[in-house]
Amino acid sequence: MYSILFRTVILYAFITIVIHGMGKRQVGELEMSDFVTTILLSQIVSLPIEDPSIPLFHVLFPVLIIVSLEIMVTFLKGRFNPLKRLFEGKPTFLMKRGVIDQRELLRVRITLDELLAEVRQQGYGDIADIDTVLLEESGKFSILPRAAKAPPTAEDLSLSPSERGYALPIICDGVIDKENLAHMKKSIGWVEDTLKKKELSAEEIFLLTLDATGSINVIKKENIS
Repeated sequence: MYSILFRTVILYAFITIVIHGMGKRQVGELEMSDFVTTILLSQIVSLPIEDPSIPLFHVLFPVLIIVSLEIMVTFLKGRFNPLKRLFEGKPTFLMKRGVIDQRELLRVRITLDELLAEVRQQGYGDIADIDTVLLEESGKFSILPRAAKAPPTAEDLSLSPSERGYALPIICDGVIDKENLAHMKKSIGWVEDTLKKKELSAEEIFLLTLDATGSINVIKKENIS
């Protein structure tokens, strides 16, 4: 029992470190090679947990080989386009200039119902509103509406809005994030002055964010009991 527990903990820690080293893309978005790697890792790691007679080294070494291959393939895919096409394929137009490519739908095994569902999920009620549908290498759909159905941009409206950049959380649930504070080139003294002007304490703040223009958004804690 203790042997199985020990092996499980060791393998869990080892795989967590290895996956982290592979990069966040593998965790958040599985391509074909990533999917194969994940399947192989899950199969290999399960063996010594089920059979305690298998030495851990017989698992750790193959895992390192597979991960090394994945990292090498990822590196090569970025430099050799034919290899990238071999492992990932290429984007496919399922609809172009308002015309559905029925032959391509059949080839990639996407049904018309699936296509219509994707269009609805993008907020368009009618396929006639769509100009282009692209099936990306990751398997996700990129849907571009006709010009008349696209939301107007600031440029379309001849507006010149200022760039706000991204907003970082400075206080989360009463705790000041010193790393984000330093990133925004602000000090603890700035936080104290800001809270003083708003007649609040850090403990009363559920979320306080600051963007690149200095705009502050404050959400107070609710009295939940």
